[in-house]
Amino acid sequence: MTSSVEAGVVGARRVRARGEALLDPGSGEWSRAQEVAIPLVPTPLDRQPSAYVQVAWADRPRGDIREVGVAALVNAGTLAVRLAWSAARPNRFISDVNVHPDACAVLFPANGSGFEYDSMGSPSRPVNGWHWRAGTEEPFAITATGIGTVARATEHDVKAAARWSDGVWQVVLARALAAEGVPLSHDMTVPVAFAIWSGAAGERAGLKSYSPRPHELRID
Repeated sequence: MTSSVEAGVVGARRVRARGEALLDPGSGEWSRAQEVAIPLVPTPLDRQPSAYVQVAWADRPRGDIREVGVAALVNAGTLAVRLAWSAARPNRFISDVNVHPDACAVLFPANGSGFEYDSMGSPSRPVNGWHWRAGTEEPFAITATGIGTVARATEHDVKAAARWSDGVWQVVLARALAAEGVPLSHDMTVPVAFAIWSGAAGERAGLKSYSPRPHELRID
């Protein structure tokens, strides 16, 4: 069930489930989580790192996905965040010059506070992200210090699992609380933002839908 209570605050309920159950998007454990509807908007053209994209997409529709359902669960050592959004059909590969894989990301302030998500961070306030892309075996852990500076970690603890069914993608991104990256622990609240790429609409890189303001992720 999707709710918009508390203006988009996402609560990560503590459960005793094993990590494998949390990582399964269709696990019964997710019925215990409250899914929150997060509105999305197109990323403004002036925040695209490519001058070509700014010109080529000036008169084209952007931000194909306008809402994502977000839920979260946490067990003794792992936080899992599930994103769900509508997609008439899944795009798992680059199958045409204008068709790209569907993707999603969860973004945090790398230091736990001072969230400059709108500009993908800054040198003094970097952002840390968990990024899933259809058709890839493993998710990416990324860090950025500004627009066009995204760097992927060569080693990380982020895990992902996804399924598409009846016109809906469900993607779980998870990480051990104690792992390297944004500081996470029980009984804390961390700012968070979300992004979705619609492959069918040709979205990739800076072309995406994103949450226009940060939200709170409250971890039990």
